[in-house]
Amino acid sequence: PTDRLVRLLTLLSDRMDQISASVLVDLLDEILAKDIWPVDSDFVYKVVTAQPQFEKRQHNNTTHAYNWHSVCEKLVSRDPQKAMPLLDVLLRQMSNDHGLSYDHYIAPLAQALCRINPAEAWEVVASHLLSTAPKWRGDLLNWLKGGIGGFGDEKNLVPPIAGFPLQAILDWIAQDPEDRSSMIAHCAPYSLDDEYGGALTRALLAQYRNVDGVLGGISANFHSGGWSGPESQYLRKKRERLRVWLGRGFDQNVVSWIENEITYLDRQIEAAEISEER
Repeated sequence: PTDRLVRLLTLLSDRMDQISASVLVDLLDEILAKDIWPVDSDFVYKVVTAQPQFEKRQHNNTTHAYNWHSVCEKLVSRDPQKAMPLLDVLLRQMSNDHGLSYDHYIAPLAQALCRINPAEAWEVVASHLLSTAPKWRGDLLNWLKGGIGGFGDEKNLVPPIAGFPLQAILDWIAQDPEDRSSMIAHCAPYSLDDEYGGALTRALLAQYRNVDGVLGGISANFHSGGWSGPESQYLRKKRERLRVWLGRGFDQNVVSWIENEITYLDRQIEAAEISEER
């Protein structure tokens, strides 16, 4: 009966240790999958945001993490007003545990929450970026750029930073360009193509290339990642992408950066070929 189920859920919620937190999520995922809501969205929000849900024992439990993610999706589907508070909690938890910024369930969920209301989500993200000023939130910057570079030369997924309104980000940078442009450069998309968020990267190169840290941050993003096979082949693919962008008619400052990157890759390719021949 529903009343007995509610009493059980309430009892577990009152305890809210690691075991009860795990059992609660498992029960809720099974119950809500049937579109049965014996408790309200406030109760579910309290469960999924409880501290034990983010502790390492739970974090390393794949089944629990999957069920937790599923309950969160059901929660925001039923009550979209919970999306931004939940995002705020996730970003706060990333600051406590850097590993959560590339967690297989938490990082994609945070990005999905941003897509619900990109403008409002940027305000949440921006408040977290400033929460430790002048120190940077390395965990948050890592999540915003989509984690570390991929295994290969292509970036197939759109990073979270690309999902926010471009003008909102640029307006935010303009309030304190010396610090904020360099910060955002370190999480800028490693692409110049619009579909991957390249408009932001190009804007940083066009407007803030003379700010200390901007060029270095963007270049570091482009050079991140891994590969299989000959290094020279991997580097030549990177160079080919740059050459394609060179013919796109971008701002002269962007073109200058591309040309410098090509020159750098020319030297790296030559060194890689010599090493491979040996």
